[in-house]
Amino acid sequence: MQHANTKKSKIIFTILAQQLKLEREKQNKSIRLLADEFDIQKSLISRLENGINEPKLISIWTLCEALNLKPSELLRRVEQNLPSEFSLIEH
Repeated sequence: MQHANTKKSKIIFTILAQQLKLEREKQNKSIRLLADEFDIQKSLISRLENGINEPKLISIWTLCEALNLKPSELLRRVEQNLPSEFSLIEH
């Protein structure tokens, strides 16, 4: 699904990617280790961390579980790092 405001949605995906990578690095886990430990494709982790594709909720949820991070906490971090007054909807 294409968003009406692709530039703004990319901001969200970029911050999401940064937060996932930060959490993985904070836990001192490589992509390979995380993938092997939880049977997740390395390419999936890499794509999520690089913001290459629009992430699917199930992919985010899976990676959050592997990182022992609640999806709601990840979204809170994303929200906190958005520019002030950020909105996908034009008012």
